[in-house]
Amino acid sequence: MSTSTSASAVSPKPSAVGDPVAVQERTQWRIDPAGAAYRTRRSFPAGPPNATVLLAGPGSVGALDGEGRDDILLRDLTYRLVAGGAQVLTCDMPARDRGRPADESDSLARADRLGQLLRAHAHLAVVPVTLIGFSLGGQALLRMLTSGDPRQTDRVVLVGTVLEEDTFLSSQVETLDLVYGSLDLIGYVAETDDGLPPVALTPDMYGKWSAARLIGRHALDVHVYLFKGLGHTLHPCADGPVPDPVSALTALAAGR
Repeated sequence: MSTSTSASAVSPKPSAVGDPVAVQERTQWRIDPAGAAYRTRRSFPAGPPNATVLLAGPGSVGALDGEGRDDILLRDLTYRLVAGGAQVLTCDMPARDRGRPADESDSLARADRLGQLLRAHAHLAVVPVTLIGFSLGGQALLRMLTSGDPRQTDRVVLVGTVLEEDTFLSSQVETLDLVYGSLDLIGYVAETDDGLPPVALTPDMYGKWSAARLIGRHALDVHVYLFKGLGHTLHPCADGPVPDPVSALTALAAGR
């Protein structure tokens, strides 16, 4: 695998609350097994980091410098985590046809890149290690954990990730949090033409089912959180005050 490297100097970045945060960023170019070039990025504080966070965005986010609401959320979360002393690892995700639903190949391709990203920074890893994944990124992290990569992680936070079958985690995971926006509804249609109407499930139902389908090598501490008024990737979907997802996810990453 060929790699070229570029590093940026310290620069002030606006945090989610508007205050400037000194964030150092180191970007590297890598080549995946299919020959596609992509970037990895390590964002870190000026002083020694106190934790490592691997951040996997949803299927709507493909590039480190993309645009859109999900990109802004990931950027603000990165800056808030760095402000708290953590180093954050991210990478470009493989391009995906937005006209079709994500399938197993999409999560596999993302898991491969995320696993390589974590292994490439193993010499810089600082415990505790936390994995945070949104939607398809959460599915990719689950695929890593079922394969035993990494061998051990302190915390896993999966946002908008639904499990439809039992999932055995080969990696040793201390704590796993399932996070859902309260307005993230899932619709199911009967496969047979028997006249049954579509069914919409709310996260207070499928969240509990997903938690019950997680199986670990040891006793797995699983929690389900519902954020009122937020949608699939934790953006506001209702009028009135809603929780700040950046603050809430930062607290979960820190084990609070």
